[in-house]
Amino acid sequence: MITCSLLLLILVVNVGACALNTTSAIAVDYFYEEGCLKCQQASPVIENVTTAYGSNLTSYEIISSYDLARGYGVSVVPAVVVDRKKVITYKDYQGNTTILKELLSNAIVSASDKNVTTNISEGKGSETVKFSPCIVFIAGLLAGFNPCILAVMAFLATLILASSGKRKDILKMVVGFCIGIFVVYMTVGLSILGTVHILPSLQIAITTAMVVLIFILGVWHIYDAYHLRKYSRSTFHTPKAMIELLEKTSKNNILLLSCVSGGLFSLVKAPCVGAIYFSILDMLAGRTDLARGAFYLAVYNLGVIFPIIILGILLGFGMKPQTITKLKESKRVEIRLFTGIILIFLALLLHLHII
Repeated sequence: MITCSLLLLILVVNVGACALNTTSAIAVDYFYEEGCLKCQQASPVIENVTTAYGSNLTSYEIISSYDLARGYGVSVVPAVVVDRKKVITYKDYQGNTTILKELLSNAIVSASDKNVTTNISEGKGSETVKFSPCIVFIAGLLAGFNPCILAVMAFLATLILASSGKRKDILKMVVGFCIGIFVVYMTVGLSILGTVHILPSLQIAITTAMVVLIFILGVWHIYDAYHLRKYSRSTFHTPKAMIELLEKTSKNNILLLSCVSGGLFSLVKAPCVGAIYFSILDMLAGRTDLARGAFYLAVYNLGVIFPIIILGILLGFGMKPQTITKLKESKRVEIRLFTGIILIFLALLLHLHII
């Protein structure tokens, strides 16, 4: 389990190194004219959007940079050129700054995606790809190896074996539990990404809130490590109502109730299992279109439930729940401590726009 935490740290550093070479490399050239009222209206919008995406903004006074502007086909201001290819002029948004934000955001994302595709085709993917299904899946996989999930799985397996004695019921429980987690994580993720896509002006506020949340969760994990070592109990408590629902799951309607349990687990245990998920959302928000973001979310969630599926198969074919409990208890303090340090480091990287 400590190895998983170290692998996650390596993953974060690698993703951060990759991120430095994608969106941050997108050039945005802005042409304006002194005393232009339309330019004064557009300038703060352009600065906010390019800052949010980590792009390189360069401003040019059109009279002194006429040759450069003419090379882009720009003759009137305000005008924005993204990645030295896409030109956005006043007539494209007619003074509507919301449309300007959307046009500029979409142009930056599109340019970033095209650069990634080009680098992959040239054999440079390992140096420049910010997101890849493999990286996102591994992040989900590591998130799935979580003490909270292990504890719930062992608890449910014990209840089911004591109730029905049928190990095939454990497989039903695993399927339902995974479906519940997958649906909730997809719903929450798509809601956040959809909000950013529809209202780009909220992107900075949403991503800032997630960075703060990730930092707080990191501090909480470190405190929980201290609390576990001193008092032998975690501060990540499972509500009594959740325990009662888990107990009902072992008696009847196993598939349905375990699905509900998985969904509620995702919400109730968000402080314990959701930090990496919020990190992925923060990196996806505003840096991919909605369809691509949905794809990455699905890949991440498949990574999260994969260890649960493997664990369920092992339980269904003879592994004792007590084995999982011993594994969880033996390294809980170290897992919490390493996870907390990694989350704080991750929050700093996100805050500094390194990833």
